[in-house]
Amino acid sequence: MDNSDDCLFESTIFNNEKKSSCCDISENIKLAKDSSYICKICEKQISFISDAPEWRYYGSDDSKSSDPTRCGPPINAYLPKSSMGTSVSNKTNRCDNNTNKVRRFQNWNSMTYKERSLNKVYNTITTTCISNNINQKIINEAKSLYSLIAEVKISRGVNRHGIIVASVFFACKNCDVPRSDKELSKIFNVDNKVVTSGIKKFQEILRTNRSYNTRIYSKNSISPIDLIDRYCNKLNLNNNDEIKDLCNKISSYNLISENTPPSITAGCIYYYILKNNLDISKKDIHDVCEISEVTINKCYKKISELLDN
Repeated sequence: MDNSDDCLFESTIFNNEKKSSCCDISENIKLAKDSSYICKICEKQISFISDAPEWRYYGSDDSKSSDPTRCGPPINAYLPKSSMGTSVSNKTNRCDNNTNKVRRFQNWNSMTYKERSLNKVYNTITTTCISNNINQKIINEAKSLYSLIAEVKISRGVNRHGIIVASVFFACKNCDVPRSDKELSKIFNVDNKVVTSGIKKFQEILRTNRSYNTRIYSKNSISPIDLIDRYCNKLNLNNNDEIKDLCNKISSYNLISENTPPSITAGCIYYYILKNNLDISKKDIHDVCEISEVTINKCYKKISELLDN
């Protein structure tokens, strides 16, 4: 073997040694698109980390078949304890009377008493809000607010009904689509006095707890301007800014403070409609704002006396 063959042989040995040891250097490792780790030098796959669920059963008669009971759903933030546990399969080839009994008992005991009560409240909030076209963002916020109250204080009976409606009330406010307490009392079929009391208790509980007192707005109640966008949208009114300016003027000077915010909003809308000769009746405003025509007329007269004189 001449010198050229020796050099070629030594070079081949050097390259083989380099390829066999380059994978051991951490700087040479990179992450590929398929989530596998490869070597930058030799492009050899070093390892593969799979984040997919493991569906294989791995039983005695397993033939690479899947078993969905191996993997559970994500943990529910509102019901954390009930999200962790086991489930009994209901496949026909494994099902008998004893298995049915075990599965039934397991379902009964899979949820604690406290979380079962919370789940009933969450279901009430969800079904009532969905049936009244209240979106999922508000529903989730209401559940979150109620869970904070449930951690601090246990409420039962009428008090619980008031707290539930109060959770939705403040959830609407936090999501910038406020609704009046009277409107929510009608939606949840709860007496308005109970709702008002629930809102006061809700505020007291959160404000006495320093960890949660920032979850609701600092102001105690909604203002007339908060309701304008939704009411105008239902009445197909586009010039919301003019009505907002009117409401701001009335509210800033505290001109008709004895009326509720929904009444003031209805009165301002009616004032704007008459001034611009729009084809919207007082009854239409009553249907949208749920304020009596007599109250709308009284508010309109007060606004007219204050602004037109």
